[in-house]
Amino acid sequence: MAQSPPVTPPPQGSSQTAPTETARGSYEVSFVGLEQAGDLRGLMQDSAELVKQLDDPPQARAGLRRRADGDIERFETAAHSLGYYDASFTVDIKPGVELSTFVVTVEAEPGPLYTISEIIIEPVDHEIGGLEIPTKRLGIAIGDPAKSGPVLAAESNIVRFLQENGRPLAKAVDRKVLVDHRTQNMQVAYQIDPGPAARFGLVSIAGATQVDPTFILRRLPWTYGDQANVQELEAGRDELIASGLFSSAAVSFEEEVDADGLLPVIVTVSERKRRSIGAGVSYSTSEGAGSTAFWTHRNLFGGAERLDLRAKFGQVETSASASLRVPDVLFNDQDLVLSSSAISEQTDNYDAVRYLASATFDRRLSDVLSVDYGISFERSRIEDDGMEEQFTLVGLPLGASIDTSDDLLNPTRGGRSRFTYTPYLENIGSTVEFHAFSARHSQYLKLDSEGDVVLAGRAAFGSIMGASTSNIPADKRMYSGGAGSVRGYALQAIGPQDSANEATGGRSKLEFGVELRWRFYEDFGIVPFVDAGQVYDNELPTFDEEMQWAAGLGFRYFTPIGPIRADFAVPLNPRSSDDSFQVYFSLGQAF
Repeated sequence: MAQSPPVTPPPQGSSQTAPTETARGSYEVSFVGLEQAGDLRGLMQDSAELVKQLDDPPQARAGLRRRADGDIERFETAAHSLGYYDASFTVDIKPGVELSTFVVTVEAEPGPLYTISEIIIEPVDHEIGGLEIPTKRLGIAIGDPAKSGPVLAAESNIVRFLQENGRPLAKAVDRKVLVDHRTQNMQVAYQIDPGPAARFGLVSIAGATQVDPTFILRRLPWTYGDQANVQELEAGRDELIASGLFSSAAVSFEEEVDADGLLPVIVTVSERKRRSIGAGVSYSTSEGAGSTAFWTHRNLFGGAERLDLRAKFGQVETSASASLRVPDVLFNDQDLVLSSSAISEQTDNYDAVRYLASATFDRRLSDVLSVDYGISFERSRIEDDGMEEQFTLVGLPLGASIDTSDDLLNPTRGGRSRFTYTPYLENIGSTVEFHAFSARHSQYLKLDSEGDVVLAGRAAFGSIMGASTSNIPADKRMYSGGAGSVRGYALQAIGPQDSANEATGGRSKLEFGVELRWRFYEDFGIVPFVDAGQVYDNELPTFDEEMQWAAGLGFRYFTPIGPIRADFAVPLNPRSSDDSFQVYFSLGQAF
């Protein structure tokens, strides 16, 4: 039989193998006879004390033999778990070439792989009725390898299937496995108590002292009298946690079904503090230093009404805003958001003072899809190129969001899409009419099992139709460049320029970005990235201007509230008016 390479732990920082050497000698281990059973080889190596204790060799050959004999039983257990019930193992120990060294050879004869020949599900105490468990849900099928893992998991799968289909009190009673060495098959019999058929009964709530119980009831996805299903319990629990009002939530069935077939439900919650306060800071080369402070009340009137007050102070923007979110208006899962803000901006391109108010409905259509629609009112005074103008804009914003990402501040998989369309119409009060559309998408791909290496990419498109660039208020035009755009260029610097080399904004834009996020030593990370973008004076990109490219390197420090970000970027094809580099500091990933 061909002999496999010796199994020894590599020295730190090396991929080579070598015998363990101590004052008491050393030994090396190899496994042979496993060419057709690679899964068994890995399991044997993981369970072998001969491998685990290579750095602690026994003082004598007899001790090494005892260690090897103890591994024989472990190897047999490993082989049986994978369906090799006729497997046999021998261990040969011979002196090595050097003094006080040994060569340990584990020879395996796996034998035939046993298969499952029969699966029996035997109900006890209650009848299953007409329920048939699909093979896909069971997890095993006749003819499959007789592996212990899937056989054990199938028992849980049977119980789970019943609990999802009107038998919420189902439980496993016994499991019998018969291995036939003559036919090289396995027979499996499960005894299951499916419990009585049940429907959702009354709900009792414990722990809600400040939150209106009717809000909790609206978060539960079933209706009284529906067929009982543990999946609905779990979905209800997740909805309560997602509301932000509770630090913990448990939703469970009572233990007995009443005479009408109804099974009561118990909801137990622990409320979070209703108020919170926080602050943040940021810095970039072109925008200078900035700070943000906020205050939140999560349960203003007892029905999960959320009030957010926020203030921002910076060299570019100073603002104050307030928003009130009222849940379940007109429909469940539809919130009414009332907001207002006052904003003062001083950019290189224009100065603006704006007052805004809006009323928007935010409707969740599924776990990943939501839409929003409403009306907005804006009054602004804008100084652009030495001229001051006043605008009144009344808009009808429409939006849709798709979010399949796994984390708000540090996503490692999934994606995020956002689409918006806002018409500003003269016939409803605007002093100028135009239509603004934008679309952006970010995608995240884990490159390792832990999510420490992530490839992230983004793309954005914007267009304004119905008015020339000069007739569009300067603060509503398309711009590109800056921390949340194309890093390496100053804020709003990309695109058409006037005679003073200052950006005038445009009516359409394209942006792209890709970065490789590598997290190491738990709390640290580096992020090489490339960004690109361009702004056009036409309603749609004409590609008559080359994209402005930038590249950089970011550093991350991961905290419980998200990563702290520091990015250094340089333009790759700068114009004469562009700075040679930009630096950014903020909280959270760039996108």
